[in-house]
Amino acid sequence: MEQLTIQPFLTVANYHLLEQQLNKILHALTTTKDKNVILAVRGLVDTEVTTKLALSAAETMLIDQLFAVTDRAQGDAFLEQLKPYVIPFKPVTASTLKAIFKKEKKLKLPNLEALDFQQICYLAWDDAGTHRKYVVLEQNGQLKGIKGIFANNTVRGICAICNRHSDVGLFTTSIKGQVVGTFTNHSNYICADSQTCNEHVTDMNRTLEFFERITQK
Repeated sequence: MEQLTIQPFLTVANYHLLEQQLNKILHALTTTKDKNVILAVRGLVDTEVTTKLALSAAETMLIDQLFAVTDRAQGDAFLEQLKPYVIPFKPVTASTLKAIFKKEKKLKLPNLEALDFQQICYLAWDDAGTHRKYVVLEQNGQLKGIKGIFANNTVRGICAICNRHSDVGLFTTSIKGQVVGTFTNHSNYICADSQTCNEHVTDMNRTLEFFERITQK
């Protein structure tokens, strides 16, 4: 596939959305020979993509190659071709994280070198020793963080961040109230595996709503 001259225009969530829609087409191709069913699935995918993504003519030409995919190898090639057009998560350094969580005297940092910033919609990591989970999200162009306690035991349920059925645990955050000495606690079930959760995020609006909800006093 020829690479077009287009500036990066896909968010990580957009990329995951296209990956999800591609899988729907491939699933239809491998489970039925009925051309009408396959056509219907492609139609649903087209509606989902055009509804969620505002594309220019050139961008549409690139994304429309999705509908020419007939097997997994072509699908993988299509996704690989999209990567140069993905806007990565805002650059993060150890100093950045220490500044965000400046009140944490013994902050355990994630392995930033192992992260693919073109694959994450938000940054999250765990401190097993304290049972704390740290979450960093870009909001209005700025990186903001929240920390909370993540329960050890997991259950099957709906994640408040990605809205998918997964292995989830209770994430409890505590925000200082407007009155001195008071706190507001928020408890939500979120994915135990933040990497898997990131892969499930196809709509950043829901993720941002979650973040705003748990940071309200």
